[in-house]
Amino acid sequence: MKKRAVLFAVSFLVIYIFNFFIPRLMPGDPFVYTSSVAGEDMNVELSKEQIEQMRAYYGMDKPVGIQFADTVRKNLKGDLGLSIHYKKPVADVLKERLPWSLSIMGAALILSMAIGTGLALFGMQRKHFDQVIYKLLSAVTEIPAFLIGLLLLFLVASKVSFIPLSGGAVPFARYGNWFEKASDLFLHALLPVLSLVIVMTPKFYFTARASFLEVMSKPYLLNARAKGLKERRIRWKYIFKNGMTPVVARFFLSVGTAVGGTLLVENVFAYPGLGIVMREAVRYRDYVMIQGFFLLSTMIVLVSLFLADVINAGADREERT
Repeated sequence: MKKRAVLFAVSFLVIYIFNFFIPRLMPGDPFVYTSSVAGEDMNVELSKEQIEQMRAYYGMDKPVGIQFADTVRKNLKGDLGLSIHYKKPVADVLKERLPWSLSIMGAALILSMAIGTGLALFGMQRKHFDQVIYKLLSAVTEIPAFLIGLLLLFLVASKVSFIPLSGGAVPFARYGNWFEKASDLFLHALLPVLSLVIVMTPKFYFTARASFLEVMSKPYLLNARAKGLKERRIRWKYIFKNGMTPVVARFFLSVGTAVGGTLLVENVFAYPGLGIVMREAVRYRDYVMIQGFFLLSTMIVLVSLFLADVINAGADREERT
């Protein structure tokens, strides 16, 4: 366990260093892109003197090494810096947008795991169904989430009046009760979540299918059938219960994929999550926002990978005993 912790700590440090230096290798100057409000370009260009003042204000007139040291000191205090584009603390922007992204990402992961596991368990008893689902999901698994989103946007949202084309909620809406608000949020999140579910379900299905097939080959399952236990009890108490550990590990392993897919899908549907923030940060060369975003993403992904590693290690110990 200590070796794993050290490995993940080293990985974090390497990513942290690259996270600081790589954005600064991008062509363009963040102070050329100025805005009165987020996403609104100004017609007035800053003079050289004003640009130099901006550089000094954000501390970017210092040598890169000193900038890195200042960034480390601020981050250790919980300060992610001031966004050049949004003109407010990076932490505030992330706190504002993070719930939107986590909601669709979390919902997609949970639904994908439930659907994939259910299909695998159902197919264990129905070989023809299992063959059809296996071929279908094999064809879907390599399709990127943003392409599924585009197809749903043109084939579903544009045809069905009650499904919104974009956004996270009706602008300036006044809800009569909590149900109206929940319904509005649900309809706006429906297609983004569905796009992610279609892409991620195959991975859970293949993991669950392989795990359940392995469990079915175990001697204790033969003993359970020899005792005359009902198939339903065998399916849930033996196959499902003993085969879920790899599926749970797959849940945490899929967080990295879900983060990337969520960012792309949010841009397809103009969903007000971190995907829009990241797009604007790259577009306007907002180094500070890019650093803050990737720092948050790195922590989420590495923690998820660490938990998956712990679960797999626990499963290996149980098998050896």
